[in-house]
Amino acid sequence: RGRLRCLSCFFFPLSTGLLLGVCLHSVEASGGNRVINKKVGDSVELSPNVSPEGITDVHWKYGSTVVAYKETGVPKNNPFQDRLEFNKNNFSLTLRNLKIQDSGDFIFISELRDKQRPAIIITLKVYEAVTTKPILTSKVLHSTVNGSCTVLLDCNLTSDINVSYSVTVGNQTHRVSSLQYTIRPEDGATTFTCRVSNPVSEMSAFKTVTCKPASDKENQLLWILAAAGGFLILLIIIATVCFCLCKQRRSGSDSNELTVYADISDFTVEEGPSATSKPCSLYDTIEDRTQTAVPQGPQTVYDKIQFDRMRTA
Repeated sequence: RGRLRCLSCFFFPLSTGLLLGVCLHSVEASGGNRVINKKVGDSVELSPNVSPEGITDVHWKYGSTVVAYKETGVPKNNPFQDRLEFNKNNFSLTLRNLKIQDSGDFIFISELRDKQRPAIIITLKVYEAVTTKPILTSKVLHSTVNGSCTVLLDCNLTSDINVSYSVTVGNQTHRVSSLQYTIRPEDGATTFTCRVSNPVSEMSAFKTVTCKPASDKENQLLWILAAAGGFLILLIIIATVCFCLCKQRRSGSDSNELTVYADISDFTVEEGPSATSKPCSLYDTIEDRTQTAVPQGPQTVYDKIQFDRMRTA
């Protein structure tokens, strides 16, 4: 019993010390190194979370450049110009109107009663906020073997911002910007969600895809071809009707033209070979065989034609 009592007396203080050390470590970790995410244009307060009691010296560094002192505050020549403020009471830094290039490590260095304490590093990350939805495009490839469909997805953002991509289908999330996924007709409507995000913002876009059987697709193609054929036939009929109407109108206009009459003149019949040597004419020669005298009366374009006066030229 005495040995057990001694062991219990030994382990009880040890366990208490371990628990106290864990608690102190947790408190130190909560006020120690950490990462702060902010977006462009915001303000941030960088606090070391230390008690000012007993602190004899303090200064902040941004990378390797000192940006604040305990006594003199912020020097004039600093990377942030008038956007940086130093609080001498709690030793915190306030940086306004954040920019992308402000990202980096801010190091708090202090001395407690002239003894240097462990440095506290606060990492600041500044991001541009995502303000536009991503563009989600899809292409469906039908398989004639098993009737399934392969969906090709591509998710992009128009602006050049540092973001992470993910595509979600049902309860599955893929950390990619492009995805190849297989669905079947019995799956019904399948929704794909594209998400772009960074630690300060996010945007999403979705698209619903249905895998239709190949027969439905073929019927749809047949309907399209039938409609195109009917439209072509209609155009041919309209063109034929227009051509016939134009032709009929042109023939009607030809029948209304004036008739050209030839002038019929009398001439005397010459005997001999000279008569037969006259050149052929398109018109027949009409002459009076009974009388050679020129008839009295006015000459007109028209003349009375008698069959016994006709001869072939």
